[in-house]
Amino acid sequence: MAGRQLEPTEVEELITSGKVGPLQGFRSRLGKPFIALIKLNAEFATEFDFGQSNEADAEPINFSGQESLGACPKCGNRVFSHGVAYICEKATGPDRTCDFRSGKIILQRPIEVEQMQKLLTTGKTDLLHRFISKKGRPFSAFLARGEDGKVTFEFAPREAKVAKAKAPAKAKKAVTT
Repeated sequence: MAGRQLEPTEVEELITSGKVGPLQGFRSRLGKPFIALIKLNAEFATEFDFGQSNEADAEPINFSGQESLGACPKCGNRVFSHGVAYICEKATGPDRTCDFRSGKIILQRPIEVEQMQKLLTTGKTDLLHRFISKKGRPFSAFLARGEDGKVTFEFAPREAKVAKAKAPAKAKKAVTT
């Protein structure tokens, strides 16, 4: 599927529970990597589930028994780990009042629960390494909470380049007559 072969254990879980994932390693038609759950529909055909149900009649997710990661930066309610994202409890179901969600993997780098908790409580994560840019180059950055509650990148200040000291100009010899 989408350039990724499923492992036998993943196929077994898909058949027994009706879904598996979130899984990495898929490629879109444009060659961009993506992450998704795979589930079986009513006809037992496989479908990708990106965890972004837009249906007005979607059931709210039951977060009872889960520990909150922190307060939502947009509305102040609780944020939980769910599927392929960290999501506000008020961003699910037909009565959505918030739209906060952040992927568990950003630019091919997994975001650990501890880092999301730190982002929600302090507004900034530790310096995270191994993000991959759209051009395929690795970089390091902090995840930070923007003014609008969105998750943004904040880059560490660059070290100032040391200017090479120029050799002193040769003094011209004074000609005495």
